[in-house]
Amino acid sequence: MRHPIFATAVVFILIALVLASQDGGAWARQISRQIGTYSDRVDSSQRLGASGSSGYILTASSSNRGLYLTSVNPGSVAAKLGLEQGDVLLQLNSRVVSSAAEADRILGSTASGQLRAVFVKQTSQALNCYNQTISYTNDSPSESGSIVQGATTLKRDTTLDRIQTNVPISTLESYVCELVNADRAANGLGRVSLSSGLSAVARAHAEDMIKRGFFAHVNPSGMDPMARAAAAGLNVDVAENIASKSGPQSPQQKVAGCERTMMAEPKDDPTNHRGNILNPRWVCVGIGCAYGPGGAVFFAQEFSATNVP
Repeated sequence: MRHPIFATAVVFILIALVLASQDGGAWARQISRQIGTYSDRVDSSQRLGASGSSGYILTASSSNRGLYLTSVNPGSVAAKLGLEQGDVLLQLNSRVVSSAAEADRILGSTASGQLRAVFVKQTSQALNCYNQTISYTNDSPSESGSIVQGATTLKRDTTLDRIQTNVPISTLESYVCELVNADRAANGLGRVSLSSGLSAVARAHAEDMIKRGFFAHVNPSGMDPMARAAAAGLNVDVAENIASKSGPQSPQQKVAGCERTMMAEPKDDPTNHRGNILNPRWVCVGIGCAYGPGGAVFFAQEFSATNVP
């Protein structure tokens, strides 16, 4: 049976520059997967006075690495900076902190004076970036640095937005899939797997909409979603959502905004975007994202009741 095909044109207002929550639990859900670690290995930084694992902010690209803190020693450099367990330390004096060993190297080579740290704190409502500066004394290369005087007030920064401007397409697509599954889980439904085959179809359509300047399920050649899937060798029923968003926000904010708008549609209409996302028959989804002029993000979601690898 052929399933409904849906379309939307999405218009949004500006969200705060730093990832502060504007809509409570929905935004908290969106950011819950933005912090992760590369492994379970925990190392200690003697100079920083903290332990942690090499981590990352999921939605960033080349500047996303950091040190995910598992513990902070009282009275340490880390404590004076305002760092706590669960924070991600991104930079010390503009140098990326990719591990505990790297933190030791940076602090060991830093002359006494001002020490500036950029780090992220995740709460139940927001993912916030801070810029903190303290006075630092490095007694000798063989001794741990010590704090002369610490600042008492954390200062919010926009650094997190600045490092989240070039999200790889594959990362963004995985993120959209997680948003879909978070919405399904919140409504008592099982996860859908991310299909590489359907994602290729979705990505080609997102790119085609940008290239040929249209926004629709049927392309200028007259091909609808199932015809495009069939042309790719996938003879399965599909249901498609498409969305786009432009503006000064980061890519992950744009796609999350699209998802929120679709989920805000009436709950009692199974034929709208929300109903499509929450259809219990779906077992997989293809996600295709593409960057348009001015940083606009276009994406397509291809749902199917057939398990497509």
